[in-house]
Order: sequence, then C-alpha cells, then structure tokens
Amino acid sequence: MFETQYNEEMEAEVRRLEAKKRAEEAGHPEWDNACASCGCQVASTDDKYCDACCRTVQT
Repeated sequence: MFETQYNEEMEAEVRRLEAKKRAEEAGHPEWDNACASCGCQVASTDDKYCDACCRTVQT
C-alpha cells in the first residue's frame, strides 16, 4: 500500500515538473503548464495539450 501511494506521488511530481518545463519553454515561467503543441496556457498540470490541440490530435 505504501509503495503504491509513493509511486502515485512520484508520478504526479514528474507530471508537474514536465508541465512547468513546457511553460518555461513556451516563454512563460510564471505559468504552471503550457500546451506541448501550441504553447498556450493549460490550467491543469495533468494535461499535456490544450482542449483545441487535444481535439486535433485525436482526429
């Protein structure tokens, strides 16, 4: 149980750091996340793409 919780926390931290890096690469270090495709701000650190780009990638 402890190992599962630890792994989930580490995965969440990796996602957060990757999101922060995308924001910095998009030229906005003050943001928590940026879209990996267009560079616009993304509200959640769980998502790699904004809604518009996500729809484009899925089709």
